[in-house]
Amino acid sequence: MEELLLGLDYEILQKGKTEIEFKGMEYDSRKIKDGDIFVALEGSISDGHKYIKQAIENGAKGVLVSKKVELEFPVEYILVKDLRKNLGKIASNFYSYPQKKLKIIGITGTNGKTTSTYLLESILGKEKVARIGTVEYKIGDEVIEASNTTPESLDIVKMCKKAVEKGLEYLVMEVSSHALSLGRVDMLEFDVASFTNLTLDHLDYHENMDNYFQAKRKIFTMLKDSQKSSINIDDVYGDRLYKEFGGYSYSLIKSADLTGEIVEFHSDGQLVRLNLMGEMFEEKLAILGRYNLYNVLGVIGIALQLGIEKNIILERLKDIKGAPGRFELVNCGQEYIVVVDYAHTGDALENILKSINELKKARVITVFGCGGDRDATKRPIMGEIAQRLSDIAILTSDNPRTEDPHLIIEDVKRGMNGDNYLIEEDREHAIVRAIKIAKKNDIILIAGKGHETYQILGRRKIHFDDREIARREIVKRKMRG
Repeated sequence: MEELLLGLDYEILQKGKTEIEFKGMEYDSRKIKDGDIFVALEGSISDGHKYIKQAIENGAKGVLVSKKVELEFPVEYILVKDLRKNLGKIASNFYSYPQKKLKIIGITGTNGKTTSTYLLESILGKEKVARIGTVEYKIGDEVIEASNTTPESLDIVKMCKKAVEKGLEYLVMEVSSHALSLGRVDMLEFDVASFTNLTLDHLDYHENMDNYFQAKRKIFTMLKDSQKSSINIDDVYGDRLYKEFGGYSYSLIKSADLTGEIVEFHSDGQLVRLNLMGEMFEEKLAILGRYNLYNVLGVIGIALQLGIEKNIILERLKDIKGAPGRFELVNCGQEYIVVVDYAHTGDALENILKSINELKKARVITVFGCGGDRDATKRPIMGEIAQRLSDIAILTSDNPRTEDPHLIIEDVKRGMNGDNYLIEEDREHAIVRAIKIAKKNDIILIAGKGHETYQILGRRKIHFDDREIARREIVKRKMRG
């Protein structure tokens, strides 16, 4: 096992009784099979060292630990300094660096990452792409439920191995600030990196915006070629990155390599005018909103950096609908529009509400809330935005987690001072209420959860899908006449 740890600071606590060829590597003791290595990771909620006995009972023949433990079993124990941070390198050594056989594209930023990965997958060809992100991990024909936006480094390496075995060419991934700061992607070199924007979020973890920015900046130091990037320079942090690293710039308001403007909206999309490196194009896109035009420009920049021709890029973009739970329409033939979107930050909520207001013919009704055990500073900001850009705002719960939903709502209310909002703590009741009061041509936005099919109450995860509830209530209302 020592050959997996070359260059790392480690100490052999106990040698195994015999030489063994290890078969696999896991940090979840439940997944251990005979002959595997168990990696005892310390997490914020659980400590893998507590599960060493279970791992060995399941067949582990070697154990990597980050602190000294009692050596109760006759297997190999090795203490590795900064085990979590170095897990990517260890896994890469074990699986022979499969990531080196893929072109890796990393998209980072607060908003737009998920939609961008779906758009890029369609441009590159779904049959060629492994995609990792918030909604799911997709490796060829295999779809894995996403536990984090960016998974643990060991999981990424295993997915790269699968992608290579399936003959895929690209790994397209959302790269979160947490993943960058925790070292989950340290074992990767990126062929292209893209930056969408940076807005108030995750300050419960990063503490301030500069720390948050520095985490995002790290991906650009991990490029094989520092010029292979696509950066939104309308964002102040993106402008800083572009001035430091170069690459392709994109903008809706400044002079840039890639620019765009919306010519007109349609019920099924929008006509846009694009300037791509001095060439002008007019295209009909099946996705709506200024923020989606930013996403389109960003992925065009990535595709150009990968050597794909402009005409091919634009042809493949025409009919793309975007990602699940991102400006997703719930259409049951009703006379009003219902949109479900993942917007759960102030910037994302403002962007989608501005896009909706550009489309509105009647009222905008917004159902929204804020998650518990997350950055509380954004709560009153989101309250102010929802109230200002909606005719009626219905304040409700999101994923309260271990916080009291009532207290979260009180935080949000601090940003709201008019009389155009309602409070309905139960999220299902809030959606029901919105659909009950909707009139012809109103637009209902159900914001915050998007693609999620669960709600987290305390530490329990229950089934909950905004789209299902909205669809059910629309049909019930139509049946009542």
